[in-house]
Amino acid sequence: MENVLREVFSSWLARELPSLIERDYSLELSDRIVTIIGPRRAGKTYFMFQIAKKLMEKGFSKQNIAFIDFEDVRLQALRPVNYSAFVKTLHEVFTRKDGKIVLLLDEVQNLRDWERWVRTLHNSQNYYIIVSGSSSKLSSKEVSTKLRGRCVSKLILPLSFKEFLKFKNVKIQHLDAPETRGELLQKLREFMDFGGFPEVVNSKEGKVELLRTYRETIFYRDVVERFRVRDISSLDTFVRLLMENFGKYVSISKLSKYFRSLGLKKSKKTLANYLKYLEIAFFVFTVEKFGYKTRERVLQPKKVYPIDLGFYRLTPRFTTEYGRLMESLVAIELFKKSFQEGFELFYWKDYQGREVDFIIKEGLNIRQLIQVTYASDRNDIEEREIKALVKASEDLKCNDLLIITWDYQGEEAVGRKKIRFIPLYEWLLHSPETKIA
Repeated sequence: MENVLREVFSSWLARELPSLIERDYSLELSDRIVTIIGPRRAGKTYFMFQIAKKLMEKGFSKQNIAFIDFEDVRLQALRPVNYSAFVKTLHEVFTRKDGKIVLLLDEVQNLRDWERWVRTLHNSQNYYIIVSGSSSKLSSKEVSTKLRGRCVSKLILPLSFKEFLKFKNVKIQHLDAPETRGELLQKLREFMDFGGFPEVVNSKEGKVELLRTYRETIFYRDVVERFRVRDISSLDTFVRLLMENFGKYVSISKLSKYFRSLGLKKSKKTLANYLKYLEIAFFVFTVEKFGYKTRERVLQPKKVYPIDLGFYRLTPRFTTEYGRLMESLVAIELFKKSFQEGFELFYWKDYQGREVDFIIKEGLNIRQLIQVTYASDRNDIEEREIKALVKASEDLKCNDLLIITWDYQGEEAVGRKKIRFIPLYEWLLHSPETKIA
């Protein structure tokens, strides 16, 4: 086994790092185990290469960094009994910097008893450890449990709009110029049409086929196989219903009634589990209605969004609903930020049906209220959206009121309240960076 390990480690040292377009994520080495999670095909492995590249720019040599891909067929026979040989060979081939070797462990779930390996390596205090794994095998909750609270998780999602522009080699210099705004709007429509999975963005054709493949892989490997779902037909029906209702309210009670109308008896618990499975697999995420009590929130319909806008393409539609696409894009960006910054995300709706798309709650305080509307002019913005925002502001005692538009910018006083209007592309480009540290 030592010869095999030596060969694998030497292959990494001899390998040139692939050319890559840097993502807008950063990562500092930590004494805790860092776990990289997110949907499949979002670029987790390439982010590990980016980490290696950044470390080398900071004075690390490649011999201080061990990238190990546990999908490598040569490592299939690695077992806990080989731990001593692994450590011995690791220190024979690699050298320490500041007393430690950096370990980048990719697809770690393929290593038998991987959590025991990682905990033992961590206990030695000889390594900076960064691991990633398939979403069909690992979730943030499972990783935290198996590593017994020794880890911090970093969420990698498909490309943001800012990263999309970087992949398309679009450089923004004068945001106020009409030509620049026109080009940004054109690119934003393209981004909203097919989403941000890197391979889809880089493909000149076959984008929908790629997205369909991703959807099927998530369905079978990340949900059916992982959670041992027996009634695949009912799960498929459930997924299709969710996809038809992306960006809308979804009620488990109503879904249960729909299944009964089809002659299918599915308990609310089973359907709630289906939804949770899809969230764990990073296919969708949900936003709850704001309420001061947990029971209020749990019993209300949730809004369901796709983890990437490209999945909208997989459901037949007769019109392009840009308002819903815009709302979903804002939801995805806020979901990413909430994961890293720790704020809570809700929607607001009162008994008269007035709605606010997003509420950002930080600690005990409501930090910001956000509406999203497909408007290019002030006259395009319906007064009911303004009134709902003002009403929520009064009820929740929050004065940071924002309406994200398609291409209208301004500021307006409504009574004692001030509302800002910002185009979506500007909000996406200039909103605070996601904190990853």
